[in-house]
Amino acid sequence: MSINKKLIFAALTGIVFGVSSCQKFLNVNTNPNIAQTATIQTLLPAAQLLVGTSLGVDLEIDGSFFAQYWTQSPGASQYHNLDQYSPGQDGFSTPWTNLYAAQENFFQLYKLADSVKAPNYMAISLLMQAYTFQLITDGWGNVPCSQALKGQYADGHLVNPSYDAQLQVYDTILSYIAQANALINPSSLTPTGDDLIYGGKMSNWQAFANTLELKAYIRISQINSGMAQAGITALYATNPTFIAPGQEAFIAYGFGAANENPLYAEMVGLSFTQNLVASNTCLDTMIAENDPRINIFYEPLTQGQNNFVGLPQGLYGIAYTGYSYPSVFVAGDSYNTQPWGTYRSGNAPVNFMTSSESLFLQAEAAARGWTGRSNDDTLFFEAISASFGYYSNQFLAQSGTSGATQYANYIAGNSYWTQYPTTGTFAQKQQYIITQKYFSMCGNQGFEAWTEWRRTGYPNWFVISESSILGGTPGALYTTGTPYPRRFTYPSSESTVNANFPGLQPITSQVWWDVL
Repeated sequence: MSINKKLIFAALTGIVFGVSSCQKFLNVNTNPNIAQTATIQTLLPAAQLLVGTSLGVDLEIDGSFFAQYWTQSPGASQYHNLDQYSPGQDGFSTPWTNLYAAQENFFQLYKLADSVKAPNYMAISLLMQAYTFQLITDGWGNVPCSQALKGQYADGHLVNPSYDAQLQVYDTILSYIAQANALINPSSLTPTGDDLIYGGKMSNWQAFANTLELKAYIRISQINSGMAQAGITALYATNPTFIAPGQEAFIAYGFGAANENPLYAEMVGLSFTQNLVASNTCLDTMIAENDPRINIFYEPLTQGQNNFVGLPQGLYGIAYTGYSYPSVFVAGDSYNTQPWGTYRSGNAPVNFMTSSESLFLQAEAAARGWTGRSNDDTLFFEAISASFGYYSNQFLAQSGTSGATQYANYIAGNSYWTQYPTTGTFAQKQQYIITQKYFSMCGNQGFEAWTEWRRTGYPNWFVISESSILGGTPGALYTTGTPYPRRFTYPSSESTVNANFPGLQPITSQVWWDVL
């Protein structure tokens, strides 16, 4: 769903506000009163916008640096600390604040929707809370969950929420999904334009719920395979629908200052400085693969030509001679130097979950033998096809060739990572599935790509940043045990305002499901 200015103005009436990346942050335990003018129609888009801002700016930048899609341009300095693996204790304070602000709005939305007997709004609230709590716990590990969002006196005035273990947070996520499934009722009041993701189409939200449940179980599959297998087996017994091509969960943005892509808005706030350039880690592999999506995710030095040039991760202390930028299709070009048709960085979408991600999750579940279906190879290729299809209009604007044609040419080229090991071991299959998922998420789901690397170790060609201050050999291939970012650090303010703060965690410490 696209955003219009009137809706943004309405959405910002009476909400718990988040912050931009350049502003001071609010603590999640400070819970302003919801204004009396808040309605379910204003709370829903307000909360979705807060999640979209976190996904599109902080989580995209942080994730795309740690997933080695992007690195710092030698011509600027905004993100040196990310390449150094030293963001500071408050380097992740902004997304922490915005995501919890979103959760407060979803929580209040649920209560208000309950009071006016609007079960579909309640269902969407629960699904968005589940989705957002997964972002939070996957980023920070143990986090306030069961006692969070209750700072107002009407909700119990719990201003020192306990930090729940990740297993407990995942139990809550799965519980919210189950509750949402019971509430979805297409014949009841549904959102329209106030639902920025699906426009109130509840069949899409049902597919979102099933995909999110599958994603949650796959995430914990390395640490608790019994729980994951039982959950996925039970899910498939319901004959579920999953997010399919045309059902992608995203927020679309426009051209005006009030509704432009949040990453582009961030770059405008930094005086259009081009901080982001292509990392060789991903770029060189896509070049070797002859992957046409390189034209979607990166810009060549000369528009319309094939001269892509990346930078070794973290090697920003050199003379700037020109490098490939992230493209306008992923909002990475601050000056829109290479626009195509009507596509600009300002109107690039922010992805929540895509059909290609959905199909890769299904492929992994099938490869594990947990679905009762031996179709992991089919799902693998459908997932790659969906990635091309999602950008079909962009391919057409750029080359006059559809995504389907580009996909067919890519598969016909028989590149290494298209040769799926149909008769191979699960470990071999998983490597191909996650590696192709990595390509599909380049610059558009950076946090998820980094998260999947932490879970699986794939792709297995990450390098140590040239500017890392954590140790290891700069530029060398990452090996198990080498210091590398594996979580976000808690805001320092939590140690002063929350009596239940568990203590600071270094960026190198692993979260519960990260067992590699």
